[in-house]
Amino acid sequence: MKTQEMTKLSLLIAAGVALPSLFHLTGIPGAVFLPIHLSPLLGGFFLSSGGAAFLLGFILPPLNFLLTGMPPFPSFLVMMGELGGYGALLFFLYHKKRWGIFPSLLVSLLGGRLISILGNWILIALVLGKQFSFISVLNTLFVVSLPGIAIQMVLIPLIVKGVESFEQRRATNTRGL
Repeated sequence: MKTQEMTKLSLLIAAGVALPSLFHLTGIPGAVFLPIHLSPLLGGFFLSSGGAAFLLGFILPPLNFLLTGMPPFPSFLVMMGELGGYGALLFFLYHKKRWGIFPSLLVSLLGGRLISILGNWILIALVLGKQFSFISVLNTLFVVSLPGIAIQMVLIPLIVKGVESFEQRRATNTRGL
């Protein structure tokens, strides 16, 4: 892995630990604003491989759990697949299929939530042997987290556009020298 890629990955991991920690320290509910989701989503846009984007999302939940106790056990197990799915799917749609920022983001968010629904069903019904409430899981993923989804749909495209614009200007200035 190249130095630039390692730097991007390191910054995204640091942000993926720092942002949720800040939310938890201030009492702002992470399940509502989804701060841990931002790094894997950005990773799907900025990292140079789908594997790296998947790995970023996959390691953030257990890393945060080990450092802060959040997200709680066993929820972080389901989140590993969800966040890893965000990164890999976003990378594939944006870089391989050449979809735009917004469609790639929207489909990735839905895909990650489908992974979460399946993961929750496996965890709750099959592993824990408890009654699985599809409505309760949908409520958590789409209603409780609506502020976080709105933030993602606004903030992520702005960041991606800003970084891409900066990189284009830098490349143009470098060629002109």
